[in-house]
Amino acid sequence: MKTYLEDRIPAILLFFVAFLFVNLYFGVICATRVNISDLLYLDVIGTALAVTVFLADYRKYRRLCRTLACEQDIPKEEIKKLLGHQPYEIWCRRKEADEEKIQSLYNEILELSDYITLWAHEVKLPLSALRLMNERNQDRVLQEEMRDSLERIQQYLNTMLMSSKLKKPENDIKLEKVSLKEAAAEAVKNHSYFLIRHNFAIEMHLKDIAVYTDRRWLVYMLDQMIGNAVKYRGETPALTFGAETASPGSTDFWIQDNGCGISGEELPYIFDKGFIGSSQRNGSYRSTGMGLYFVKQTADRLGIGIRASSWENNTRFTFTFQNDAEHFFLEEAEQTLQKC
Repeated sequence: MKTYLEDRIPAILLFFVAFLFVNLYFGVICATRVNISDLLYLDVIGTALAVTVFLADYRKYRRLCRTLACEQDIPKEEIKKLLGHQPYEIWCRRKEADEEKIQSLYNEILELSDYITLWAHEVKLPLSALRLMNERNQDRVLQEEMRDSLERIQQYLNTMLMSSKLKKPENDIKLEKVSLKEAAAEAVKNHSYFLIRHNFAIEMHLKDIAVYTDRRWLVYMLDQMIGNAVKYRGETPALTFGAETASPGSTDFWIQDNGCGISGEELPYIFDKGFIGSSQRNGSYRSTGMGLYFVKQTADRLGIGIRASSWENNTRFTFTFQNDAEHFFLEEAEQTLQKC
C-alpha cells in the first residue's frame, strides 16, 4: 500500500485540489444559489466515486505487480489486458531489446571462457618445455629459482582453468563417493614442491571417511587452502587434516594451518569478493582476495557448508557435507537387494 500511495501521489493531490475547488466554488462563490445539503450530497457522491476508483486501481496495481514478479511464463494476453495495448507494445519492445542484449553478453562470456580454456591448454606445451630446459641448467641456484616460478605458473594456470568453469559448472560436475583421505593426499601432492621446500609438517586424521561430492572440485578447494597456507606460513609451518561425523548424515572435514591467522573482526568477510585482510596487505605477497571467494562459490554450488575459525595464529576451515560413508553403504546395499 505504501508503494502504491507513493506512485499515485500526483493523482491523489489532483483529487484533493479538485475537491477543494468544487467546495469553494459552490460553498462560497455560489453560496446564495446552492443549498448546503446539496453540496454535502455532492461531496459524498464524489468521495464514494473516488474511493471506488481508488480501490479498483489498487486491485489492478497489485495484480500487475504479482504478474510481473512471477518467475513462471505469463500469457501475453493477460499482460496485455493489465497494461493496455500501447504500454504492452512498448513493454514487448523493451523486453526483446533486453533479451537480445543479455544473449549478446552471454555469448561474449562463452567466447571469452573458450578463449581462456584454449589459451590455458596451449600454454602448457611451452611451460613443459621450460621445465625440461631448466633441468639442464647447471646453475643450481638459478635452477631452483626458475623451478619455483614455473611451479607457481602451473598452479595459477590450474586455478584459472577451474575458475573459468565456476560460473557454469553444471556440465562439469560428477557426483561420486570420494575418500577424504585420497582427496587430501591429491591436493598435498599438487603442492608437494612448496610444502617440501618450506618444510611443512603434514598430519592427517581422516580414517576411512567418504562423502558424496565431486572429487575434482573438492581438490580444487583444498588447493586454494593449501596455497594460502604456503603463502602465509609461520616459522615452523604445519598443515593438519581431520574429519569426523558431526551428526547422522553429516560429516565435518577440516584443514588447519599455523600461519599468520585471521583477526576476529575480519572472519565474517574473508569469503567476500576481493576482500584483503590486514595481514595480507602488510605482507610481501600481493593478494587478490579472490581465492576464498571462489572456494565459497564452489562450495555453495556443491551444497557444501563452509566456515572458518582462527585462534593464536591458527586458522581452520571446515567443510560440512550433508552425507557420510555409512549412509551411502546402506544405500548401495538397498539397491543391491532390490536388484536381487
